[in-house]
Amino acid sequence: MESTGKIIQRLSFIGILLFFGMNSKAIAQQPQNRAITINISASEILPADLVIFNINVNAEAESPQEAFETHKEREAILADLLKEFDIKEEDIDHQPIRMSKRYRNENDSQTTVTNQSVSVTFSDFSIYEKIQVALIEDNFDSFNGQFSSSELAAGKDKALEKAIETAKEKADFIAETSGVKLGVISNINYSDHEIGFPVKMMESSDYGRSSSSMMDFGQTVSVTANINISFEIE
Repeated sequence: MESTGKIIQRLSFIGILLFFGMNSKAIAQQPQNRAITINISASEILPADLVIFNINVNAEAESPQEAFETHKEREAILADLLKEFDIKEEDIDHQPIRMSKRYRNENDSQTTVTNQSVSVTFSDFSIYEKIQVALIEDNFDSFNGQFSSSELAAGKDKALEKAIETAKEKADFIAETSGVKLGVISNINYSDHEIGFPVKMMESSDYGRSSSSMMDFGQTVSVTANINISFEIE
């Protein structure tokens, strides 16, 4: 007659075999994740009928209070300038003033610097260079511009539609060539971005040039949609 210990050991061994047997059966019954995944990009070219103009307002002084007051003076000059060029409030975006310390090498002395980003959007290209001249005359030294389009939202939708259609065509072709049947879409990842060419900034030596300008030539903006789609294989 077997001892109680041997019986328990045998039952434990049988339990282990049953456990692994059940797991193997469960693994075998799991359906394989078969899919065709397509990564594709599509672009839409849009007319550039807007300029996004970015201005950096900054100041530097020995004390925080002095730096802040100088910054507010420059901010007021910029606000008056934007009103002068009839830039609408809804076309102006700005960030709060940021202040930080700047250390000098000699004697570890420090100053306070301020920084504020202001972005304006306008469609009248004729004021573009005039704004730059005014900014230079008022001692602003950090600004840049880029083209954009009023049709940006519609362009993104068109680019996405192109990308989806192309992805379906590619997946159909792969499935047909491989001898399998294409199923439903199981996963979609999507992103888009705008590519605008930067506009040349005016230098002070450009003041006396002729009335002709590169702004006279038409420009475009490219909107690209990137999509990742997985199709199940039946």
